[in-house]
Amino acid sequence: MNRRGIVSLLLGICSLPLVLLLLGFLLPAQYGGTYLGEMPEKHRRLNTAQGRRIIVIGGSSVPFALNSPQLEQLLPGWTVVDYGLYAPLGTVTMLDWALEGIREGDLVILSPEQDAQALSCYVDGESILQACDGHFDLLTRLNPTRLEAVAAAFPAFAGKKLHCALWGQPESTGIYTRASFNAYGDIDCPGRERNILPGLRQQNQQISFDPQMLSADFIQEVAAFAQAVRQKGADIVYHFPPMNAAAVSEEALTTVDAYYDFLAKALPMPILGDPHHCILDAEWFYDTNFHLNAAGAIVFTGLLAEDIKVYLRDSSPTALSLPSKPAPRQAVYTGDDSCADCFTYRQEGEGWVIDGLTAQGRQQEALILPTHYQGQPVTGMAADVLKNHTALKALTIQPNIPVLPDGFVQGCIRLRRILLTGEEPSAYSVGDRLMEGASFLIQVPAAALDAYRRNYSWQQYEPWLTSESSDFQGSK
Repeated sequence: MNRRGIVSLLLGICSLPLVLLLLGFLLPAQYGGTYLGEMPEKHRRLNTAQGRRIIVIGGSSVPFALNSPQLEQLLPGWTVVDYGLYAPLGTVTMLDWALEGIREGDLVILSPEQDAQALSCYVDGESILQACDGHFDLLTRLNPTRLEAVAAAFPAFAGKKLHCALWGQPESTGIYTRASFNAYGDIDCPGRERNILPGLRQQNQQISFDPQMLSADFIQEVAAFAQAVRQKGADIVYHFPPMNAAAVSEEALTTVDAYYDFLAKALPMPILGDPHHCILDAEWFYDTNFHLNAAGAIVFTGLLAEDIKVYLRDSSPTALSLPSKPAPRQAVYTGDDSCADCFTYRQEGEGWVIDGLTAQGRQQEALILPTHYQGQPVTGMAADVLKNHTALKALTIQPNIPVLPDGFVQGCIRLRRILLTGEEPSAYSVGDRLMEGASFLIQVPAAALDAYRRNYSWQQYEPWLTSESSDFQGSK
């Protein structure tokens, strides 16, 4: 390469940061209609709501747990501000953004999910940028320590924003769209009537009460926030989130009181209520171990109101009218059973569980996990069915297979793609080590891609999530 070519190359490289900045900040907002697009409206309400205010801060369990109009009815004279959205934004990010809007007389309730990520200083830079899209002044309100993650995510954000500007804004389906929020910032829309989780819980994510989940730097940040809140003349308390009883083991249940005692000493604020009362029956939940269905939100809001009244020394009766417990969804699946003869099965209840491969199945480069065998439903698979299947290149998993065990494709050295046909991310329960021992893309229906990226369980796999391609067919 001659000198002119080298200079041109260097100038091109040096101009990339400027191009990315222009794309990220100057292109029209692309994420305003997505679930994260609700953040500027939540911030606006925080800064404009009048009167004595109850401000509930946390992740997505807050808008799924609160029925703000009901809480205002149960606590006359108070205005409710729902300031929870999405745990990967970071609990500390929500504290940063909330602080300027807190005023004298406010009651601030900190209620993050009972999860190691939510109880740490973790932040996801790209989620922050998408939540700020078109309202980048929110970035100036962040603690400078968050900006490293934001800067690292900016190139990917700018590239995706350009793609959206050229090919259309992100499509959100189901509950996870800005249209699902009411004026209070609560999730309030059809489609959230009952528990849709396989087995009524996220089976790969048990709820823990291990004190080690609570990081020391998080405690320090919360202490600093609490001090700043009190300096403004406001009050601050902690309240446990709703927790799915089906995801709390008997052993974990025995540790709740010790965890409460630890938390009471570690946090510089009172804890409202009894954590045992926040462990609710599975029928009250929707699509995660922390997201309530509409009836569950009424139950939890009533519980929260009673706890607040105890704290405020309000002895007036609480007029609660509790709904009936909704029956869980009974899913009936039909799908592609062309690979049914490639597997062996064992019968459990009224269906089959895949427990092995036939000789024919061991030879296939592409497999589809079937929905039925011998006229009865296939309801799951053993964790080791596909391990070390060295010929496998492509795998299709239909939503009748509710649990994807950690490392279940370990040793599948030729595997390149897994296609999930389920439109709802919650159709699959997935843990933290899905990709252990293998490397592959995760393809999902194009209309559901944004929902998978925003889903609690699936967001950690965002770099590998892509939309279904027309040339990927898991046939024999």
